Amino acid sequence: MKVSQDLSILFHLRYDNNNSSGKATICVRITVTGFPRDGFSLGYKVDPTKFNKEAGIFMGKSAEAIEINNQLQHVRGELLRHYNLLKKQGSAVTPTMIKNAYLGVHQEKRTLLEVVDFHNGKFKEKVDKGKRENSTYKKWLTTKDKITAFLAGVLKMKDIPLERIEFSFAEDFFDYLTLTEGIQDNTAMKYLKNTKQLLKLAVQRKWLQCNPLQDYVCSYINPERDILTVAELSTLYHKEFSIPRLQEAKDAYVFMTLTGYAYKDAQLLTPDSITKYFDGEDWIVKNREKTWCRENVPLLPLAKEILRKYREHPHCVANNVLLPIKSNQRFNGYLKEIADLCGIEKNLTTHTARHTFATTVTLANGVPLETVSAMLGHKSIRTTQIYAKIVASKVSDDMRALKNRFNLSLPDSMLSVAVA
Repeated sequence: MKVSQDLSILFHLRYDNNNSSGKATICVRITVTGFPRDGFSLGYKVDPTKFNKEAGIFMGKSAEAIEINNQLQHVRGELLRHYNLLKKQGSAVTPTMIKNAYLGVHQEKRTLLEVVDFHNGKFKEKVDKGKRENSTYKKWLTTKDKITAFLAGVLKMKDIPLERIEFSFAEDFFDYLTLTEGIQDNTAMKYLKNTKQLLKLAVQRKWLQCNPLQDYVCSYINPERDILTVAELSTLYHKEFSIPRLQEAKDAYVFMTLTGYAYKDAQLLTPDSITKYFDGEDWIVKNREKTWCRENVPLLPLAKEILRKYREHPHCVANNVLLPIKSNQRFNGYLKEIADLCGIEKNLTTHTARHTFATTVTLANGVPLETVSAMLGHKSIRTTQIYAKIVASKVSDDMRALKNRFNLSLPDSMLSVAVA
């Protein structure tokens, strides 16, 4: 009998082998559109001639008939109730889930590593479709390795059921990462953040009632960020190298300081990334590889000059890209050589160019924080506020130095006027 658009509940008879009594057992069959059907026996053995298959009732007015029909009506109502309850939980409802709910059979308990594998499997599918980066997928695999090592080394377990995870799990995991494995606090917090995300997924999938780490705060210590001053950036821009690999790396680095693009984004820029925008100017319009947030940046004249320089470069032509950027490891190695040759006593990496754009190039020159956040492709302006603090600190240091140098004594006449 159809009881809803997708659910059908049918009572039928099952004939037992070698049944000399001639009776059959009443069973219920549960069908949900799109899933294999399931069912179970109600335990009643009846005369088949008295059972109406179409109506699903036992005919007659005897006490037996009344009892059986009342039970059939009760079973139908309970199965429908459990179906509706499961439907409200948001997950797909199968006939087996309805049967188990009615019979009081608990679903198989999920474990933490099962959730990790489920998440990573879904993430890998997105990587294969080009929707997420393989480098991020590798970080999730590392997260699994860290959790597995913690379970084995501290909890002496191969895995842990979700319902056994308590708030102390986060604290013990953090201590293991920082004290036993010697990982820096910020890196350890990233593993904790990933673990919280996995448990949030378990809650969303109805595998866990609530996230035991919900209130655990993943606090980060903002590291000192190397940024280039205007003088250092000018020195770098005007420096010419006779070695092509250093000149190319220097030009690409300067381009990143003028656009704010991270290494991977700059490496993947193509001629199609440049467009005439609404104001008639040349812009780079693309999504960040890391967060897939839109990162639209108008091209400054110096940045366009660098791009024109490499328009016919063999690497750029062969790979249809704008800059001759090699691997990140080689690039950072070249930057160390460049810093030494330019007399810049800072640890230049591909990401310091992004920091320099956010501070020296934009915020320090009066570009609003909201505009800088949009150009950097940040999901939240709070991320950009880190750079605003750096600029404020730099202003404070510069004014302190000025105060020490500007040590003129006011004339007595000015002092008297000031007092008056």
